[in-house]
Amino acid sequence: MPGRILILLSGITFVVLLGVGIVVPILPSYARDMGASATQVGIMFSSFSLARIACNPLVGFLADRSELKRLMLVGLFLYSFIALLYVFADAPSQLITIRLFQGAASAFILPMAMSYVALIARKGEEGLFMGTFNMSLFLGMGAGPLLGGLITEHFGTRASFCSLSLLALISAVTALMLLPPLRPKPQGRDSGRERGIARFTPMGGLLLFRTIVALGSGCLMSFLPLLGLARGISIAQVGFLISVNVFVSGILQRWFGTLVSDRNRYFLIVAGSLISALALTSLPLHHDFLLFLLVSVLMGLGSAMSLPAASVMAMEHGRTVGMASAMSVFEASRDVGMVLGPLLAGAVMDTLSIDMVFYVGGMVSLAGTAVFTVLERKRPS
Repeated sequence: MPGRILILLSGITFVVLLGVGIVVPILPSYARDMGASATQVGIMFSSFSLARIACNPLVGFLADRSELKRLMLVGLFLYSFIALLYVFADAPSQLITIRLFQGAASAFILPMAMSYVALIARKGEEGLFMGTFNMSLFLGMGAGPLLGGLITEHFGTRASFCSLSLLALISAVTALMLLPPLRPKPQGRDSGRERGIARFTPMGGLLLFRTIVALGSGCLMSFLPLLGLARGISIAQVGFLISVNVFVSGILQRWFGTLVSDRNRYFLIVAGSLISALALTSLPLHHDFLLFLLVSVLMGLGSAMSLPAASVMAMEHGRTVGMASAMSVFEASRDVGMVLGPLLAGAVMDTLSIDMVFYVGGMVSLAGTAVFTVLERKRPS
């Protein structure tokens, strides 16, 4: 039964993230065509994550006392409907508003699916279960930009948004028909007594790691299309670069998940984070498509090394504070990085240059990795 549910959740997540990835390479140029500034492009990407930051902890708290499937269905059906609104937008402010509502809807999807996986994972196979689930997530995001670039070039931008809506609807119907209900039970004697943000204090180093990785991803996803255009790379090639980055990470997630142990997870997190940060910093140094491709591969490798180990650490905290709460806060920390990344990148581009976006993003990620190292060394085992 756990294996069947894992496969089902992985399939649903793949389809949802496939749709999300479809619109990633086209949103910056879509907003630019409406007259958006670089800062507005950053705000547009950040608004999605800002809504998730506000909603994820609340939804996680509710999910620990409710039914995971019901909340997940709410998110999937809302996501499908909101995606259609992109077709009717005609101003940057409308795009920002749509992204806000879509971010709120997404808070009901991925954290609930992660909680499902964490609760059904067999003892000793936590890394394998989370690695398998993360693989479907990354493969969906990897296939999406490639497919989105092709759909946009052959059928137009609005067809990509319709595809996102349709894929979310397919996932909602699949979950409604096949996913069994599951109600989390608080684990650990303090999970029901401790209230507020203080109970997540032991997760501080882990949440910082999740934030700095997302900051780098936010810079890459939101401004790589603009850097690519400045280097003479087509929108389809940009979609391919993003797809390769996420595909490499996705394909290796399950394998690195099997390697996670109490002894090596700290090493995997730090090494993966350093590889990603250094690759991001080097990106503006290149003008050739093949070198851009190499950097994308390296960033994917870094993510594959670190994320399964970090997910297992989040699962362990979930046994104390409540699984849905821990996973929701874990995802919210990612969204903090996704907010800060595009905002920082937009401000840097408007005041300096597109190249400095990636230099600054990479250096911030390196500094964050150093702080994570210090925090985790001080934390009791």
